[in-house]
Amino acid sequence: MTGPSRDRSSSAVGKALGILLTLCACLTHATAGAGIGWSKVDPAQVVPMDKIPAEFRDQVAEVIRDHTFHRKGEAEAFPCDPSLYLSLVNEPAITLALWKDLAENPVRMKRLGPDSYSGDDGSGSSASWQFVLRSPKVHVILANLNYVGGPRGSTQIEARVVLVLHTGYYREVNKQPYIQHDVEAFVKVDSKGWKTLARTFRPLIEKLLDDQVKEAGQFISLMTRLVVSYPNWATDVAMREPEATPETRAQFRTLVAQNRRPDASEGRPVVMADASQGGDARRR
Repeated sequence: MTGPSRDRSSSAVGKALGILLTLCACLTHATAGAGIGWSKVDPAQVVPMDKIPAEFRDQVAEVIRDHTFHRKGEAEAFPCDPSLYLSLVNEPAITLALWKDLAENPVRMKRLGPDSYSGDDGSGSSASWQFVLRSPKVHVILANLNYVGGPRGSTQIEARVVLVLHTGYYREVNKQPYIQHDVEAFVKVDSKGWKTLARTFRPLIEKLLDDQVKEAGQFISLMTRLVVSYPNWATDVAMREPEATPETRAQFRTLVAQNRRPDASEGRPVVMADASQGGDARRR
């Protein structure tokens, strides 16, 4: 079993907040340099715009069409029950609770409504985001990022992000259900003077965004594996999470029980401090 390492605390909240905060952090270290540019994308080729609520449609289209940065991760396939997979994708409060139980990190999140959340990393970076589309095959998140830091708060960064999760479902010849998904991120920096900040460090920003998008997909598949391998732990953590509704917690408990493996551990994952020393988690 491959588990999480302690140096990936930004993977919390299903990676949504991690992508935003990582982008913000690297922007704040950028300096002046050469020119910068981007290519436009037709929003209708990325997401089903007719299914996006009218009040969010223009913003989603603007971020996708006029993005500053864009990255799409490679497709990943892994065995998982579709209902359990969707429960982890749709409820970031439970996903974050599971992660924070394994690795200490200062990331905090609050549920603002049925589809909206806010969070911060405790170091000046904060984000609020809204699920503007939740469907079995496509999830779309519209997020607002803010960073205030530097001497006397002299550095301020604001950006909007559209995260898209495309998901497919199939069964192997042995009838085992599989998930295949990919994560795509569009970032539009709205701060005045962002070109000056981002010019020289654009390659670094793009590399970090590459890594975050890749890890976002891997993180979701990792959490599904941990949940079915350590069902008692997953259920206990989820049932204690106040930011998830009672109905959500009860549904998650039922799904975990239905997907419990015969060889499931009664304990919890143990996180190794240094993932390079071998497997990142082991059973206890």
